[in-house]
Amino acid sequence: MAARHLVRSGLRVLVRNFQARGGEIDLIARHGGELVMVEVKTRHTQAKMAPEHSVTWMKQRKIIATANAYLRELSGRPPPVRFDIVEVLYEPRVVPRVRWIRGAFSLQEAGFSWSR
Repeated sequence: MAARHLVRSGLRVLVRNFQARGGEIDLIARHGGELVMVEVKTRHTQAKMAPEHSVTWMKQRKIIATANAYLRELSGRPPPVRFDIVEVLYEPRVVPRVRWIRGAFSLQEAGFSWSR
């Protein structure tokens, strides 16, 4: 559902469930000139915590490290990278709601930088 929402919004999904040592990225997509690393979080509408809040500082660092592993696999200079979150909120017998949070976090916020 998250991938479908992003495709309808103009992104091209390149990879689903990319795994590298110590982490996973749910979706890797292309949006214009940017490479977008997407964390998908699904929660019931009655959950006490918003899905985006479960992407903690430690989770952000794992996503960034995994993105770095993906970028090392690319040939040539990698494009700019953005980190997004897609929330899927559901409840029984209701069409789930999808919320796309562009630029949900950055390298600087997670205290990280790229290494090649």
